[in-house]
Amino acid sequence: MLDAVLNFYSIGLAILGLTALYRAYSGPSPTDRIVAMNMINTMVTLYILIYCYRFNQYHYIDVALLLVLAGFVATLAILKLLRDGRII
Repeated sequence: MLDAVLNFYSIGLAILGLTALYRAYSGPSPTDRIVAMNMINTMVTLYILIYCYRFNQYHYIDVALLLVLAGFVATLAILKLLRDGRII
């Protein structure tokens, strides 16, 4: 039963990921692209966590946490670049 639910979530995440990818490619403003890239980062993290649970590969949870942290730092750097014109 849980495998069916995880399959359903995976399909839903794939559909949402494709729409977020389209939004990141054709977004009219940089803010739309940043939000879309955050969505994609979140979906990849969820895919990793679903994989960890389904195949009992729990050491990949560290990879998911590192991806979330890197995505957060990258978002802050891009927003600072858009605001000031430089990162440092």
